[in-house]
Parts: sequence; structure tokens; C-alpha cells
Amino acid sequence: MPTSHQPRRACPFISRQTWGHHVKSRSVILFGSSGRIGRALAAALARAGRRVEPVNWLDPKTKAPREQHEIIEQLAAVKSDADVVFASGLTDPRARSVELIHANVERPVGVIEATMSESRFRYLTIGSALETFANPAVNNPYLASKALLWKRISQLAVDPRLNGRIVHLRGHTIYGGAPAPHSFLGQMYESLRAGKPFPMSAGHQLREYAHVDDFALSLTALLGRAWTGPVSIGLSTGDPVRLCDLARAVFRAFDCEALLQLGALPTPAGENLELKFPRSPDWLLGQQRPPIEGIIEWFSELLGRPRTREP
Repeated sequence: MPTSHQPRRACPFISRQTWGHHVKSRSVILFGSSGRIGRALAAALARAGRRVEPVNWLDPKTKAPREQHEIIEQLAAVKSDADVVFASGLTDPRARSVELIHANVERPVGVIEATMSESRFRYLTIGSALETFANPAVNNPYLASKALLWKRISQLAVDPRLNGRIVHLRGHTIYGGAPAPHSFLGQMYESLRAGKPFPMSAGHQLREYAHVDDFALSLTALLGRAWTGPVSIGLSTGDPVRLCDLARAVFRAFDCEALLQLGALPTPAGENLELKFPRSPDWLLGQQRPPIEGIIEWFSELLGRPRTREP
């Protein structure tokens, strides 16, 4: 079961009208600008009139890791007030724990610690709603790294210098762009593409899915406000789907129901089978597209063929 969750109440950030005249003067220093979330966020920020300064952990020419002092110097060169967004990291739970911790924890925390005395910077880290679940975090090295990131952020947030300057946003599964081969959606896509069987558990797990463009709009809305509320914020619709319902709808939509093998695999221990996360306020959530319809449309674009049946 989760260790903690926020109550169902309005998010206490002040209104966009109160903060609006400050927003466009703030740059956005974006780590992970070439990734799926980073690209979508950069586009959304540009439409909102925000200036984006991309920062890479690797040298663009040699692909070797950059020294931290080089990154800090790049941040220092941005003279305006700025929001530092960490949209980078590793998501593959099969990666080594040391690599996940380095990418998802040590890099962002190191930058925050090195620059937190600069009051013109605010910091936004991105976590997972499932990082608060004890068993998945233990069994999934990716979630464990996100849980550790939150632990470090919560420790940093005690420093009064960071009051109103740091937020950890917990989201759900992102889709859109190129499917990740290690993910449930990526494996389902590969089954459809290759016409091979898709064995899965009974699928009673509850999940929320957000299109990357919708997620980017939520991030943009958050960056458009003063941060006077809690350090951790959940981004949830409060209306999850069961994996079995999602899988049935997707395979039916492409007339591939024979490929689906529900119950062929055991359900992993500690999965979320009951909890519905509180719905986020409308200003943060925005207009989220229906997840099953959205995923089918995404698969249709990737596969280059229309659905053949209604899900």
C-alpha cells in the first residue's frame, strides 16, 4: 500500500493572474530537451512565450559526460530568473540500479545543491505516482530511484532558502512518441506490429495514462504559477483503467484479439489493484484525452493502419 497520499482538495497555488506578469520574464532551463517529455515541453513553452535554454548531461560532440562545473557555468550564464526543469533520466527498470540512481537522483540533486543559493532559480523534478508504493519500489529499480529522488528532494526542501522554489511532480505513465520496448505499451505495440502473441497477467492492475503533449501542458501550467503549496504534487485524473480493459480494447480495435493471452503471466506482487489517486485541480490537469482512445489512436499512427473495429 502507498506510504502517503495527498487529500482530495484544491491545490493551494496562487492564481495565474497574480503571477502572470512574472512568467514570461523567467527562462526555463531544460534538462532532457531531446527526450520525449523534453521535446513536448519545449514546444509547449515556446507556444506560451517562454524562453527555453536546453542543457545536456553529455557533450553533444563526444557524447562523453560533462563535468558538473561545465553545467553549473551554463546555468550561471542565464542571467534572468529561471525555472530549472529536470525532464531527463532513465526509465528502463532493467538498467543497473547504480545507473538509474546516477541519472534520476544524483544528477538533478547535484545541480540543485550546487545552485540553491541562487534565489533566482526554481527547481522542478518529475517523479512517479507509484514511487509511494512500497512493494513496486522495492521490486522495480526505476521506481526505487524515483522514491530515492523524492527522499532527497524532501530533505532539501527543509532548507528555508528553497521555500517556494522547489516542487516534485508525481505523474503516471506517459505515451506518445516512440514506444519504449521495456514498457507494457511498448510490448503491446510490438505484438501488434509483429503479429505475435501477447502474454500478460490477469490485468487487474489500475493505471493512468497521459499523452506526452497533455503532460507537457500540465507542466507549463505549473511553471506559470507561484509555488506556495506542498513540495510534492500529484498529477492524476482520478479515473484509472484496468490493464485488462485496456488490452482488450486495443487488440479488439485492430482485430487482433487472438494474440491477447490474458492470465498467462502472474500478477506481480504489490501492484495497485484498488487505489484511485485524487483528481488534480482543473488548472493543472487541463484537457486530458481519454486514455484508451488516445492509445489506440497513437498505435494507429505508429502502425500506419486504421483501426478495424470499435474497441
